[in-house]
Parts: sequence; C-alpha cells; structure tokens
Amino acid sequence: MKKKSIYRTLTCAAIIGALLVPGAVQADGGTAGNDAKGHNKISDSLYKDFESHKKVTFLIKMKDQANPQQTARVAETNAKASIMTKKRVKELKRSAVLTSLKTKAENTQKDLKTYLQTQTKKGAASQVESFYIVNGMAVTATKEVMEKIAAFPEVEQVLPNQTIKLSETEKATIDTTSKASSSEADANIKQVHAPDVWKKRYKGKGTVVASIDTGVEWDHPALKKKYRGYNPSKPNSPNNEYNWFDATSNKKTPYDDLGHGTHVTGTMVGSESGGKNQIGVAPTAKWIAVKAFSEEGGSEKDLLEAGEWILAPKDAKGKPHPEKAPDVVNNSWAGERGLNEWYRDMVKAWHAADIFPVFAAGNVSETEPGGPGSVENPSNYPESFAIGAVDSTNALADFSLQGPSPYDEVKPDLSAPGVSIRSAYPGHRYATMDGTSMATPHVSGVVALMRQADPNITVDEIEHILRKTAKPLTDKTFKSSPNNGYGYGLVDALKAFKEAKK
Repeated sequence: MKKKSIYRTLTCAAIIGALLVPGAVQADGGTAGNDAKGHNKISDSLYKDFESHKKVTFLIKMKDQANPQQTARVAETNAKASIMTKKRVKELKRSAVLTSLKTKAENTQKDLKTYLQTQTKKGAASQVESFYIVNGMAVTATKEVMEKIAAFPEVEQVLPNQTIKLSETEKATIDTTSKASSSEADANIKQVHAPDVWKKRYKGKGTVVASIDTGVEWDHPALKKKYRGYNPSKPNSPNNEYNWFDATSNKKTPYDDLGHGTHVTGTMVGSESGGKNQIGVAPTAKWIAVKAFSEEGGSEKDLLEAGEWILAPKDAKGKPHPEKAPDVVNNSWAGERGLNEWYRDMVKAWHAADIFPVFAAGNVSETEPGGPGSVENPSNYPESFAIGAVDSTNALADFSLQGPSPYDEVKPDLSAPGVSIRSAYPGHRYATMDGTSMATPHVSGVVALMRQADPNITVDEIEHILRKTAKPLTDKTFKSSPNNGYGYGLVDALKAFKEAKK
C-alpha cells in the first residue's frame, strides 16, 4: 500500500547486553540533566502541536538499545549444545528475544514510569503505554511534562505520534464476471509457478502467514477456513485469541472496513471449497492479522503495537506468546523515501525471531514520481525483503518504486505480479487491484510453501534462496541483473520450494 507519510526517526529496539543505570530522580519528579540538552531531544513539529493543544500524544525513545540478533545467536548456540530438536531451538530463540526485550524495557523505563505515575495523578499526563519491541513509551501529556521527560538522561528522543495517511492510488474494481467461479488458479498465481508446487502436494500446510493491514473479512468464503481461529465444530464462532488484534479500535473479531487487507490475505492463502477461486499462493496455510490502519490512516503508536503483537501474539490477559508467532509477516504498506530508521529495529527483532519480514517497495503518486532511489521505508532497510511489481508480461509496473536504498543496496529484492491482481474483497466478493501491495503477498505465500518444505529454514536461508532462484529480469533501463528496478527478478515458487526442500 502506498501511503504518503511524515515519518520521524523512532528506532525500534531489541534488547540485550548491559543495562543502563537509570538517572537519579529529583524530588520534583524530574531527572538531573541539562535542560537545553533535553530540549534538543524534542522534535520541532511536536512543539508546533502544543501551539493548539494543551495535551498531545507523543512517543519516547529510550537511549539504551541493543542487538536482538546477538540474543538469538546465543540462545541458538546454547540450545543446540543441549541436543534439542530444531523446533525447540526456534521456540527458545524466540522466547529469548522476547525476554531480553522485556527485561531491558522494564529496567530502563523504571524512573520514567515513576515520574509519569506522579504526573498522571496530578492530571498532567494520561494514557501511558510502555513498549518493548522498541524500548520506548507513548503518553498524552502537557508541554511541561514533555520537557521534563526529555531531561531524563535515559531518553534519546521525544517524537510526535504521526499518522501514516492512506493513499487513494490503489483502487478496487469489483469483479462481476463469471470468472469468480473459475476452478483454475488465477493467472498471477500461475505466473509465479505456485500450482507446480501444489502438484507435489505442498500448499502451505502447517505454516502461518500474518499481515499488518486494514484487517480481514474473516468469513469470506476464500478465507474463512484458512483463519487460524476457525473452529470447524463452531464455524461461526472463531477463537480470536492469538489470531487477531485490532490496534485501531480493539474490536474482538476480525473485520475489514477498507478492503485492502482482505485482498492481500487472499493472495497469500485464498481459495474456495471444490477448487474454486484459487487466488492464493499457499492455499492450505493459516492466516492471522493485525488491523493497524483505519480510514484516517495508521498512527505510529498503532504500528508499534502491531509489530509487538506479531513478535509474540498476546492472550486475553495481554501476556505475549512467542510460540504463537507467524512464519512470515506481510507489510503491504510503505512510508516515506530516503533514510529514516523509525521501523528498522522492529524489523530486526522479527528477523532475529525467525519471522520473515516482507515489505512493499511503494508506488508512485501524483505528487511523488518514481525513479532511482525512490524505494520507501521500511522496505529500504537492509533487514527488510522489499517487493516490486511487474505486469503479466514481467515488465516493470510504471508505479513500482526503484532503488538503490539509502544503504547503497539493491532494492527491491524481488519482483512479483502487481497489475490487475484479482483477490478476495469484503462483502464475500472479489476485486481487482494494482500496486506493490498486491505483489508483496505473492512472496509471503512462497515463503509459506518454503517453510512447509523445511519448517526449520532460517530467515537468512530464505532470503538467499529467493534471490538465487528468481527469474532475472532486465529491460532497456535495467540492462543487467540484479538491478534496482526488478531486484533479483521474478519470484519462482517452484524453484524456491525445491531449493528449500534439499
């Protein structure tokens, strides 16, 4: 999904290593430090927000961040030394990443929480939320409280809770033709050779795909039985615990009031009984979802909650369960162009927990043309697997953004069909849409097929195989492969599956 947004740098933390000693809290609830230095930590735009509001919701990034990859490596080494199964090793690695994140947040946020509790009682602060996937907090408070927070030595930045606006460039055309009852896989699914994998009796069984999007119409005929919360004995009463989270309005049952998330999920796993409407790459995989976008867009705080839930889906009491994490998380959305690391450490945490992070490269808009270096974050991070779009002839879609990334890497990593893609749509309907949002779930579905072939394959191994087995694509502009238009080429489900199964 293409969204024009104003991202602010909010480094998402994964946490291990030595704990930062909290600053000495003063009697007035502040922390010893230089006020001028504290003011320098505050975003200029946040000061502007206070010109018209007495209280503003803002984000706090803690200074002490760490490396989740290191935590995962240590956990994996220790687990292997104990002669455990590969499945158990993965579980322990995910648990170790979660524990390190939570421990760091609890220790480094302690004094700040004490101060905010005092200010909440005074009525100067409210809605205090603590996060661990980023070592940070969100709070609604006065300007004075904000400036006190910035003076804490533990705090690195105080940032506005920006809203990522949804673009209107990806329009849905409702399918009203007889094609809706087709018993053959749709053309785009054949284009990536998914049916060739199905012939080998691999369709994604035992794997779980997730999306951060606008939600999902859970009882759509192409998706209902694929929902991890679906209960055959109670087909209309799903179990949503661990399987659905609504960061926008906290509704307990999956829904989609915009259509985009349903369409994306359909391309990952969709199909109807009897072989009809084969719109999904991995039709026997299960799906779970987070709704982080409403008609107004998605706030950065909501995305923080979404990313945290993906790392370890929470039970009804809010306890995280890393063993319930998906195999792949599809992010068919994009932020702004250039170097901005707001989301990077969240992606690192997923990566360390063996959750494969797939992102849309982004689309051109009326105000933002494409061209070299236009690929948007989070897809332009080294740890993200970015997807560009091609049409049915494997020509680069004119809306697909291009690399290189700000890190001087080839982006996108891969290409997939993204023009005239037919998939599920709310109202038990089908619709056709264009965009890198539509290309991205093709690759997420291929990852599910690979994870069925080898449940213990790592994120690094998946990345290597996808690039190695892609069909190289070139044109008059991009004359050699890999390149910054198509990446390493068109995703090939069959070749990737075969390589993963070796």
